[in-house]
Amino acid sequence: GAITLHGLTLGYDRHPAVHHLDGVIPPGALLALVGPNGAGKSTLLKGIVGEIPCLEGRIARPGLEDAIAYLPQAAEIDRSFPLSVLDLVAMGLWRRLGPWQSARRHRATLLDALAAVGLAGFEARLIGTLSGGQFQRALFARLIVQDARVLLLDEPFTGVDGRTTADLLALVRAWHGQGRTIVAALHD
Repeated sequence: GAITLHGLTLGYDRHPAVHHLDGVIPPGALLALVGPNGAGKSTLLKGIVGEIPCLEGRIARPGLEDAIAYLPQAAEIDRSFPLSVLDLVAMGLWRRLGPWQSARRHRATLLDALAAVGLAGFEARLIGTLSGGQFQRALFARLIVQDARVLLLDEPFTGVDGRTTADLLALVRAWHGQGRTIVAALHD
């Protein structure tokens, strides 16, 4: 289904960052949110995914409540936590498995996702030891296992090298080719 924004105002502590926005993101769209830092791109993505409440207006996402995957800015993630790459990717199975299920029987799926982003053999590495590009690849592997119909990507290519950008862009194109809806916030 489409995501529809009706008079949407979003912000933090009652300070609006997105004002009275109306619009429709149709199914299968490939949409870039472009603008300088502070323009409200991240705020809009967080509103769509439901991470922050609407100050005014509403977001309609009929049938998509459990079909949206969100890639936050890498800088928002605490990489000092002693988490393995495999465990980070396994977090993408959370919605499907629930809190008390083991991801162990999905190991092949997780390893396939790591291979798809060029990180075969990295599963035991701690996320704090990865380069910026490797960490972003691991986050994309987590998106792969989420298998969502809508992907919201916040600055997906910031701080990564050209080869990683090209590889991840190829994944985005493949997802779009499968009919998935993709919204990416970019400042380039």
